[in-house]
Amino acid sequence: MPDTKKSPAPEVARERALAVNPDEVVTLSTGVRARIVPVPSSLLDAVSARIKEPIPPMQFVESKNRDEPNPLAPDYIKAIADANRQRGLATIEALLMFGILLEEGVPPDAEWRPKLDYMVRRGHLDLSAYDLSDPFDREYVYKAYVAVAQPDVNRLMIACGLLQEEVRAAVRSFPGAEVRDAD
Repeated sequence: MPDTKKSPAPEVARERALAVNPDEVVTLSTGVRARIVPVPSSLLDAVSARIKEPIPPMQFVESKNRDEPNPLAPDYIKAIADANRQRGLATIEALLMFGILLEEGVPPDAEWRPKLDYMVRRGHLDLSAYDLSDPFDREYVYKAYVAVAQPDVNRLMIACGLLQEEVRAAVRSFPGAEVRDAD
């Protein structure tokens, strides 16, 4: 007999959509005004999929007289942890770029760059991977290091329908994050 129950997915999607009003301007925990909009899961999946799963090293097992994967090899365990961290960072980056719409745009550099430059000079921050003359890199750096704090990331991830454990795992990779319960 076919299951006549409806899938809960549309109902959950509807609840999530009602929980976030993309037209509503909110004040982020840092005082920056923005709109929070859900990010399509297909984008998050595509970004995450770019980080390839490491392949476990092979180890010869004498009792079986053959090579077998060794998922307990320390370097492999470290590679798995690194891949998971990279997925979290990539997810956060996509969330920031697509899910946080700055109401006033990125402010002039004089309002936020001197403090970041100070952290770079002190060796506490490395921004060498970013071209701050590029508008997308500049926007990302502003969002990631100035405008958006952990509670805002939690709120955005929940608005996107990510599970609590996914929220915690990704937030661990956010710059300066401490893991807290995502409400």
